[in-house]
Amino acid sequence: MKVIIKTAAIAALVLAAVGAQAQMYGEVGYSALNVDGGGTSVDLGALTGTIGYGVHENLAVEGMLAFGVQDDKIGSAKVELEHSYGLFAKPRIMLSPNFELFGRLGYVESKLKASAPGYSSLTDTDGDWAYGLGGNYYFDRNTYVSANYLRFYDKDNVKGDGFTIGLGMKF
Repeated sequence: MKVIIKTAAIAALVLAAVGAQAQMYGEVGYSALNVDGGGTSVDLGALTGTIGYGVHENLAVEGMLAFGVQDDKIGSAKVELEHSYGLFAKPRIMLSPNFELFGRLGYVESKLKASAPGYSSLTDTDGDWAYGLGGNYYFDRNTYVSANYLRFYDKDNVKGDGFTIGLGMKF
């Protein structure tokens, strides 16, 4: 975890140092998440924020932070996403003047909390390699809508997936 925090801090410094160029962008979005394991599935919602920097016209690096805004229940137990964060490489290609196709490859760490009346709450923090695919539709040179899929967890018979719709802006 310390390595990820240090890597994210270095990435943030690099992004801040080169922020004067028009290759920086930010996105806000809503993610519909599903975590499925052991025959049990929960559907969660998260507010996401992403900041990225284009290191090349076909490659960007991104940092992502998400906070749970919609919980789910398993019986009387409430399950919630406390937070997630990730760091990605984002290969991308413009298919037309208004449409960009992209992939994501990186690492995501998430913290989930489960609580039931009369019992102590349980929390679990874990991370895994993540990958995904998406597209951006540009309204103009700087403003776009984004849709993407991300597999953010897949180990120990537990899988986590998410679909995100967002609004982005280059600055």
